[in-house]
Amino acid sequence: MKFNSTSKTPGVKPEVEEKLFENIIDNLGKPKVSPSIQQQVINNSPKKLTPQVQQKILGTPKVQPQVKPQVKPKVRVETMPERIERITYQYDENDKRPIHLDNPLIVSQEDMASRNLRPKQFNNMDPNSYPSNPRQKKALTTWEIMVDQAKNPKDKYDRESAKQVRQTILDSWKKPTMRKYLGEDELELIGRSKKQLEAKRKREAENLKERPVYVEPPVYEPVPKLNDYMRDKAGFQPGISKDLIQLQSEIKKNMDYVMGRDDQKVESKESEENKNDQYKEDEDDR
Repeated sequence: MKFNSTSKTPGVKPEVEEKLFENIIDNLGKPKVSPSIQQQVINNSPKKLTPQVQQKILGTPKVQPQVKPQVKPKVRVETMPERIERITYQYDENDKRPIHLDNPLIVSQEDMASRNLRPKQFNNMDPNSYPSNPRQKKALTTWEIMVDQAKNPKDKYDRESAKQVRQTILDSWKKPTMRKYLGEDELELIGRSKKQLEAKRKREAENLKERPVYVEPPVYEPVPKLNDYMRDKAGFQPGISKDLIQLQSEIKKNMDYVMGRDDQKVESKESEENKNDQYKEDEDDR
């Protein structure tokens, strides 16, 4: 019996078929990944490329430099030496202008204590409120940094600064003329932004729906007995009493008036009076 070159012979494994089946088995269950451009160039090359050339085409992967997280600047209160320099410069005792006066990250102790942190509102008639003014420009930058810092305080100093910022915004919100100039990011720090008010209104509406309506139970007064009711409404104690005698006398008077007995008594009284008058006249004549 003869065997072809491609047929399997006892004890001999063809290398091509073995590699083919191994590749198929290895690739089973793996997701299909499209090769890169460099790999496509190597695969479609008419000539067989050496490993050195393939390595040059593929190139080594570039290691991206590690980017350090950007640290946001923080606003602080001026130190005592900086305060002395500022005061001596303001009162003409020192001609040299302190450097920290132009630093937007440094706030004077007086402004922090009086909460004079928010920049002036723009006014065409006030040149000091123009953004081009150095002092106003510094105030705008400082206030923007402080508001951003108040949104996410990280330490004790940040929390104290955030408290001052919220109190400053609340003071402006309490003034009707300044309330309209507050931004949404500022109102959000004091819980007065449009989104927060709308969410609060929805929560209150849901609470009213879920809350059971209290209905006061009816109160029934006990019905008194008939004897007790008549005794209370009579107005006098049972038995012979002054009230009973007076009531009976009044009833008798009314009955006499209705039956005409009162008129007879009046006539009898008049006749008796006439008789008495005649008797007196007769005695006088005698």
